[in-house]
Amino acid sequence: MGSELEIHNFNSLLVISPVTTVVIILILLSISRWRELLWESKLIAYLLIALVYLNVIEIVTYGNITKNYNLLLKAYYCGGIVSASIFFCLGARFMSSDIFSIRKFLYPFLIINAILILFILSSNLLINGVEIHAHSISRSPGPYYWVIQIYISACVSAGIILIWRSIYKSNSKLDKKRRIVILFSFIPIIFSVLLVILLMQLGLDITWSLFLPVTTLFFVVVYLYAENKNDLFKFLVNIPYSNERKTYNQLTSHILEYISKTQTDEPVSLKNMMAEIEKIFVNNALEIKDGNHNLAAELLSISLSTVYRHKNKIKPESGTDE
Repeated sequence: MGSELEIHNFNSLLVISPVTTVVIILILLSISRWRELLWESKLIAYLLIALVYLNVIEIVTYGNITKNYNLLLKAYYCGGIVSASIFFCLGARFMSSDIFSIRKFLYPFLIINAILILFILSSNLLINGVEIHAHSISRSPGPYYWVIQIYISACVSAGIILIWRSIYKSNSKLDKKRRIVILFSFIPIIFSVLLVILLMQLGLDITWSLFLPVTTLFFVVVYLYAENKNDLFKFLVNIPYSNERKTYNQLTSHILEYISKTQTDEPVSLKNMMAEIEKIFVNNALEIKDGNHNLAAELLSISLSTVYRHKNKIKPESGTDE
């Protein structure tokens, strides 16, 4: 095994994916408004740093920069543990507005995190060595390797549950939508982690490094793109069954119908078109405000009588994707 480690060279094309991911992230972060956004969302920033760190290790490995695969693999697993831990912390942060109670609750959790990293780096109890494959390197599991799998799986699962619960507990519509997008942006990472753990348990030759660059880039682009209110709406328009998509389809359906009529010299009633659009906005406001007519009227700066006049009067559109 030692001689194989010394002479093995990975296909240099494998380095393209992590290099592309890191370069695109650096370009995105050169935009000041996105740097400021990450500065305000420190846990997201920490998670991004951890994911970039993992991509850099892939660059060093696939670029054949060093042959110390044992150190690279252990450093990679440490980064994976930190990433899973930060994801859990993110979910805990969403569930509580009291940052001090969160820190007190997380102290034992962080100690366990540090102990795992120490054991990975200083012993063979968790990772016993390195196995070389044509496309990557993987661990030779130690007697307690299952502890890492349970730890990462537990952090990821708990983080998902906490973020999901925070969506329902939040009183802010905007926060709910942003958390939905954050959870959505993690889906490829979460799915790939759990899938790889399952496949490795079944004895298949696979590592998470093959999925990391693409899933990292998906997370960064979706999160940064959807943090702006206007961009958030544009993103949610593409999510099936979302209220934004339903409203968008209703509006575009009516507007396109009237535009098509004018293009063929067919007479149209602008007053009727505006009345239909007004109905869409009124009913959308009622959905946003959970059926509260007063709040819907306040949201649209219209009278309460206008809300009652237009509510529940939209005819369903055939072919509308809701």
